Amino acid sequence: MARRALRENGGMVRVGSIIVTAALAALALVALGLSIYALPTRLTVAVGPDDREHTRIMTAFARKLQQDRAPVRLSLLRLDSFGDASRAMEGGRADLAVVRSDLMPRNGQSVAVVAELPVLFMAPVAAPAGRRVRRVADLAGRRVGVTRGTPENLALLDTVLAQAGIASSKVERVPLEPNEAPAALMEHRVDVLMMAAPLSAAGASDRTLQAIERTHMRVNVFGVTEAEAIAKRDPTFEAIEVPRGALRGEPVTPDDDLPTLAPSLRLVARDKLSQTVVNNVTRLLFTGRVALAAEVPAAKSIRAPDTEMGAALQLHPGAATYLTGERNSFFHRYGDPFYIGAMLATGVASSVGALFNFVLGRQRRSAAQFTHQVLDLLARARTAESLDELARVEHEADELLALAFKRVSDGSIDSDQFSTFAMLNDSVHMAVARRHALLAASASMALA
Repeated sequence: MARRALRENGGMVRVGSIIVTAALAALALVALGLSIYALPTRLTVAVGPDDREHTRIMTAFARKLQQDRAPVRLSLLRLDSFGDASRAMEGGRADLAVVRSDLMPRNGQSVAVVAELPVLFMAPVAAPAGRRVRRVADLAGRRVGVTRGTPENLALLDTVLAQAGIASSKVERVPLEPNEAPAALMEHRVDVLMMAAPLSAAGASDRTLQAIERTHMRVNVFGVTEAEAIAKRDPTFEAIEVPRGALRGEPVTPDDDLPTLAPSLRLVARDKLSQTVVNNVTRLLFTGRVALAAEVPAAKSIRAPDTEMGAALQLHPGAATYLTGERNSFFHRYGDPFYIGAMLATGVASSVGALFNFVLGRQRRSAAQFTHQVLDLLARARTAESLDELARVEHEADELLALAFKRVSDGSIDSDQFSTFAMLNDSVHMAVARRHALLAASASMALA
């Protein structure tokens, strides 16, 4: 009997040990699963060479995500051209890519517009009478220097020529690097320059104009008047107007805004990439763009793509949920009634609700204060009587935007309130540009 009891007790001990071991293993698996779930999602983004503005923006964005310990981290895949970036996504080498709208990968969907790339032509004013170029229709028989003479830029020139009824065989195309373009124009190696680059202070177009100005050579700057017809036929392009005051430091100021054609530079994501992951990328990019602009001013140009249904360039559903204000329901995503019941326990809900109401009231007061201030700046921009006053308004708008970003970081205002404020702040900058152009025109008339 004693031996039998011992065997039974030993068996119970073994069963107990197995149960304890199994429980510990289950807990270890749960802990492992939670730790894996908590790891950041790592994505590869295809970009261009280091001297491109969009590469600097993505580099700063990747560094900020690392510093903020964000749920998404980026590794940059540097390539030679936008075509290479598009092919990298199609080949599965990249999860994200910065590409031109006319080179969208087949499996890519828009997340954000990084910049517009207006097509501009520059031709010497002092060219011989038979060689003067003032519009696209004058390009037949001319030598056109194509800055960054990549296949996509050469194809873009062919698109413009075709709309003007000019055979590409009638135009000599000369690929040029941006740093050699001014000399090529001054030494008459080309009759006209074509550029498709952002119009920021660090952009290739602005640098080229300033380099030409240093040579004291006067140039005509013109765009693509047939842009609307091209955009209707190929919606990967946009017909835009370059504001008269956007070409800073140019040797010859255009008489009016320049209509032209513009492919857009876009951050795109693989269509199969998780909606939650893309939603996080979109949210982090748009809430962090002010901080990025402090390091790379071109980040100010980042904007939302067309969110309308049926847009020619399809928006990724993950980006759409953020940009349109939609959110996936917690119930639909998890659907665990026991977890939800615990989370919604009466006592906890009451406490959280009271705290939420307090924080929300504080956010609303802070957001209202920023809104009143930016509306005051908007009124001042529209009625400014001098360029110095406009400069003060622009400086105050930038300082206010930086302060608003800090308030997002400390929770004083939420991201949606900040987005509304940022749009109002953009209106101030546009009002400053329009008023600047008006005051400059008035001053020119007075001198005349």
